[in-house]
Amino acid sequence: MQRFTLLCYDRSSGKLLWERVAAETQPTEGHHHDHGFASASPMTDGERVYAHFGSRGIFAYTLEGEPAWAYTEFEPMRTRSGFGEGSSPALHGDTVLIPWDHEGDSYLLALDKKSGTAKWKAARPGETTTWGTPLAVRHEGRTQVVLTGQGYVRSYDLETGEELWRCSGQTERPVASPVSLGELVFVGSGFRGAYLGAFHLGGRGDLGGSSSVVWSVDRNTPDIPSPALSDGRLYYLAGRECAVTCLDALTGNVHFERERIDGVGQVYASPVAAGGHLYIFGRDGTAAVIRDSEEFSLVGLNRLGEGVDVTPAATGGDLIVRGERHLYRISATE
Repeated sequence: MQRFTLLCYDRSSGKLLWERVAAETQPTEGHHHDHGFASASPMTDGERVYAHFGSRGIFAYTLEGEPAWAYTEFEPMRTRSGFGEGSSPALHGDTVLIPWDHEGDSYLLALDKKSGTAKWKAARPGETTTWGTPLAVRHEGRTQVVLTGQGYVRSYDLETGEELWRCSGQTERPVASPVSLGELVFVGSGFRGAYLGAFHLGGRGDLGGSSSVVWSVDRNTPDIPSPALSDGRLYYLAGRECAVTCLDALTGNVHFERERIDGVGQVYASPVAAGGHLYIFGRDGTAAVIRDSEEFSLVGLNRLGEGVDVTPAATGGDLIVRGERHLYRISATE
């Protein structure tokens, strides 16, 4: 039996405030050796926290740890090569969005965040295992949900689940999640190939070969880490390497390309832009800090002392980092 647990810590002191066991059950399959059974990130709207444990369900709690609801009507997920479940859900307005791409019938599920009841379920024909997180973005009075896929990147209407547009071109089993700026959304993948495209949110139907594909690149695109956006600049890594490319997000013009940072090995965590810098954590716990600028400039390297595979959270001048053995709060000093 496996215990699936949500933990809450005091941000100031690191003290454990509460711990809740959401489920205790036997997993239906194993997981990749690089992660565990609880790979999806929790999320909060400031009133509740939502924790997704894949086939075991998604569980809502108050910030004090009281159960609010649970949705457990998932069939067992069957992932590529038995690598396990790892896609994080997304939260927008009153809707929780859960991607369910696997080796069975794939779909995108929308739940009401207040009650946990299903709003809609959009079939994703032809999609197999992926690990991306949906992105909800507003455009011309309508909220779209953009989700990567091995067959197509697709956009859905948030209210109804209707598919609005699609475009092929992604590589195998995409992991990196979309990001957006203005009227564009950026989606890329980098396993057994390379592709990153800028798609106009006003397109409809199949965008392949249309002007709604504003620009695209076919080299040095990210595999597991998602891109980062800051002040019109789009940053991404090459595959899983700490080799950074920065483009003008609106035009695709290159500011700098594949700048290798020696001392940082393989990277799973997504780069984070905050406070005028870009933070990149390697799997060995080495963190590179570069300037958030059109010109590449390495500020420094820091070593945490344990591995980091999870994207840090930047908030209020702090970086919250989940390491292999510890949770860290890293703050600026006077």
